[in-house]
Amino acid sequence: MWGKKLRVAILSGFTATFIATPALAVMSVPNGWYIEGNAGSSHISNTDYPGSSSSSGIGGNGNIGYKFMPYAAAELGYTRYAGTSIKGSEGTKAANVKHFSYDLAARGILPISDSGVEAFAKLGVQRISSHVSLVDDEVAGELGLGGGTHSSTGLYMGVGGQIYFTPEFAAVAQWQRAQGSSSSGTEDLYSLGLAFIFD
Repeated sequence: MWGKKLRVAILSGFTATFIATPALAVMSVPNGWYIEGNAGSSHISNTDYPGSSSSSGIGGNGNIGYKFMPYAAAELGYTRYAGTSIKGSEGTKAANVKHFSYDLAARGILPISDSGVEAFAKLGVQRISSHVSLVDDEVAGELGLGGGTHSSTGLYMGVGGQIYFTPEFAAVAQWQRAQGSSSSGTEDLYSLGLAFIFD
């Protein structure tokens, strides 16, 4: 419930930014190295955790990339997702799970005329790791849950938009997904952030 409210707030805030600031927007630097930081609402799905689990909360992402031209870039990213709490039938916590991923992606960019606004889509490959730390060995044993790290490699994708306030500085909103296995989960992040490109 809280995660849904945060996602709605993120999308609403970015929509308001697009509506309120077109006069302040400027064209982006056409090429160069860039860094980007984002934070927002993350959700883990497609897991086979026993018992009951909660997997929504705050997540964050950082990217470094190179923009080859106004329409194409490549980037390397790291994302930390909200942790998962696994509980037994009596509601006692059995374990905590930490989730993170690394990705390598190509980024297609569509400048919206000369508005200073760009839409983008990302596609690549990612490596997810989910680390299970047991809190209560007895409850974990009843669930058949063991500790350790589970990793998988899969598809990475994302879509979003950004608006430039100077040729180097932009606000960003995006959705990204790291497609994993049932042992590592599939992870989504809805986020707002800032980007800086070095001309």
